[in-house]
Amino acid sequence: MKVLAPLRNADEVAPLIEAGAHEFYCGLTPPGWEQSYGQAWAHRRNPRSAGVPDLDDMKRIIAHAHPRPVYATLNAPSYPAGAVPRLVEFGNLLLDEVGVAALIVAETELLLALCEQGLASRLHVSSLASCRNPGAAAFYRGLGVARVILPRHMTLAEIEATAIPGLEFEVFVLNDGCVFEEGICSTTHALGTYCLADRVGGKFGRLDERYEFWKWTQNNCGCQTSRGYTLGPCGLCALPRLARLGIASLKVVGREASLARKAASVQLAAGALELADRGASAPDIRDAVIALRGAPELCRDAHLCYYPDVWREQTSTRATSTC
Repeated sequence: MKVLAPLRNADEVAPLIEAGAHEFYCGLTPPGWEQSYGQAWAHRRNPRSAGVPDLDDMKRIIAHAHPRPVYATLNAPSYPAGAVPRLVEFGNLLLDEVGVAALIVAETELLLALCEQGLASRLHVSSLASCRNPGAAAFYRGLGVARVILPRHMTLAEIEATAIPGLEFEVFVLNDGCVFEEGICSTTHALGTYCLADRVGGKFGRLDERYEFWKWTQNNCGCQTSRGYTLGPCGLCALPRLARLGIASLKVVGREASLARKAASVQLAAGALELADRGASAPDIRDAVIALRGAPELCRDAHLCYYPDVWREQTSTRATSTC
């Protein structure tokens, strides 16, 4: 398994390699895009806060990262009329001239258009495509794509059923939850994350408090840190199980985050992966992460868990052992 790190510019490459990154992903908007399509985004994140500045900086990123691969996102859930041919042309440029290793794509028309160009083996299917079962995975395998990024709300049992042979699979392990299933959300964050700003209205007492606390943890605990490490959704104690499932890549989220936050996240993920590679158990990894990051109360009751089934298994094991 490899740690996949987010990037925003070339200056971030060396510190993230030092922190333990094995591969990178970033987003770049095609030149002249705004003049043609206004405020529509070419990829999922805000290009102003999360995008690579320009093609020259992308080339520097690839040069600094070599031989580590760099993947580029063209993963908006939908595009304006006429945008797909423009994106196909831009995708060819990124792959053949700039040196990007693969494109991360969500929208079906764009995905199929790129496949028709003979680029399937250099495509990663975004989590926004919502590949949640072996039938969907087999469809993408039939297209010839290289990798499928699984949605962040999948359980380990669902991942096990979906991770069929003949494809690489990538999963989320740190940062950025989503209160809905992102792949079937038809909005963009251009309007703000209003899904996190809703209010139940105080009608349900304790239920309101639990709901607000859950949203707070999904939103990276207000972007707080503990002992310099990021706080937010985490799946690091699931690494032994993910390794047994043959997962190829471990996604650290946060292209728009500060370099300090990115580096701390990558360092935490790389440390957990090293423990997993040495045969550490899920409880051992959890304890090591808490020792570095702190905030044990947020691991209690699986508040931060991408994969709460690991926590439930551990809880069940502890309960059985005390009987």
